[in-house]
Amino acid sequence: METLPEYMKICYMALYNTTNEICYKVLKQNGWSVLPYLKSSWIDMIEGFMVEAKWFSGGRAPNLEEYIENGVSTAGAYMALVHLFFLIGEGVTEENAQLLIKPYPKVFSAAGRILRLWDDLGTAKEEQERGDLASSIHLFMAEKNLATEEEGRSRILQEIYGLWKDLNGELIANNWMPLAIIKVALNMARASQVVYKHEEDSYFSSVDNYVEALFFTPLV
Repeated sequence: METLPEYMKICYMALYNTTNEICYKVLKQNGWSVLPYLKSSWIDMIEGFMVEAKWFSGGRAPNLEEYIENGVSTAGAYMALVHLFFLIGEGVTEENAQLLIKPYPKVFSAAGRILRLWDDLGTAKEEQERGDLASSIHLFMAEKNLATEEEGRSRILQEIYGLWKDLNGELIANNWMPLAIIKVALNMARASQVVYKHEEDSYFSSVDNYVEALFFTPLV
């Protein structure tokens, strides 16, 4: 850490302290030493950022599958679900804990991909304007030889529909992942649609309206 600039030392110490606080809480409540799992999830996410940096700096452009899978990591989906798996603690065993290292469980991947794709559908224009990497929409258009962005968006929605089939299948068929964490993955996917499915230039206002309706608007 001593080789880092001052602003990064602050970020690193915040991450270090928070992670260790979570580990202490889980150890105290459930007797699990979970630092290796949490550390691995953070490493995966940060390595994903490095991959994106290489793409952005003019290296080899990703194909669609590479972009989406890496995007699940950089969106924080895997990291969040691994942390919540242990923080909830319900149904955790030595056997299912071992499945939280890459490749991640299908239920995590499906939820994270839905999040990634809805994010792209909701923010592609803003990201393109500020010079970010092409979104999954444009990569889909290039790989499938689609003529318009509207066609690309339509095909991404079809992908999301297929991922929901996978996610619902995991809810029905899964016999080793705790139901509590499956519900978290389902809610992550559902929330991503609420956050990112909005009209042009109405991103923040639409989210604000949902929050206001949830907490403050009377039902009758």
